[in-house]
Amino acid sequence: MLAIPALAVGLSGTASADATWTALRVAALEAFTLIIANIVMGAFRPFFVRMMKARTAHRLHVVTGIAGFALAVAHGLLAFVFGIAGYRPGLVWVGPAVLVLLAVVIVTALARRRLRRAWRWIHRVNYLLFAVILAHSLILGYDLRSETLLKICFGIYAAAVAAGLGYRVAALMRTSSANT
Repeated sequence: MLAIPALAVGLSGTASADATWTALRVAALEAFTLIIANIVMGAFRPFFVRMMKARTAHRLHVVTGIAGFALAVAHGLLAFVFGIAGYRPGLVWVGPAVLVLLAVVIVTALARRRLRRAWRWIHRVNYLLFAVILAHSLILGYDLRSETLLKICFGIYAAAVAAGLGYRVAALMRTSSANT
């Protein structure tokens, strides 16, 4: 998964145009890839726990989340260095707004022992953030608009996130019907 964004940008024919522009594109695509992997790992946690130790699955989930967030911050910083002239300002500011919400979700997860039940509901905001990031990427992202391979890959990734959401909703419904 992580090789696809770098390969797509590298093979696009525009990778050597400007190092900052290339870096911000790769950072965005890699961040999004890691965030998708993180959401899918969280959604299908029971499956991953059967494949590996629970602690390992949790650490992998944490590492992909932090790495995805760090790359998203790097993308935002590079976007301001490169310049945002020519982009619709409202759509550009979606990125920093999502980063703030993502930071809140991360801090909430880190404080999950204190927040017991509330953190899970706040953590579920990731599905909404995914949809917003996908829209942001499709509207503003050069590579996601122009590269067929990326469209296919990210379409598959979106389907995996949607399946994870469906899995979680079904599990939540089973739990609530069992408690009544």
